[in-house]
Parts: sequence; C-alpha cells; structure tokens
Amino acid sequence: MEVVHSVNIMIAILLVGVCVTIYWIFKYDDWNPNPITASHISTEHRSHDSGDEELPVGTEQNSY
Repeated sequence: MEVVHSVNIMIAILLVGVCVTIYWIFKYDDWNPNPITASHISTEHRSHDSGDEELPVGTEQNSY
C-alpha cells in the first residue's frame, strides 16, 4: 500500500500548526503580562473599606 504524499503533507501541516498554536498559548502571558500585580491588589483592598468582615475558612455569610 502506497501512502499518497499529499496526506503526509497535510498531516505535517496540521502538526506544525498545532505546535505553533500550543507555543503561542504558553508564551501569550509573557508577551502580554497582566498590568495588575498582587501587591497592588492587596494595598487596594486595604484602602477601601467595604464593610465586609473577613470570615474564617469554612464559614458562610448569610445575606438575608
């Protein structure tokens, strides 16, 4: 059985396209970093008092 070369070429193009897409997905965050940092969020949270109390883990706040 002789495999048609066009099928091999299409499979090669597909594999290259998948590899490029996976590389692009993994490098996207390096190319477009998030401008908000963790320290900025923590200082912003402290400066705005929303009136909510911090609850211990495992408890729920009822809003009736």
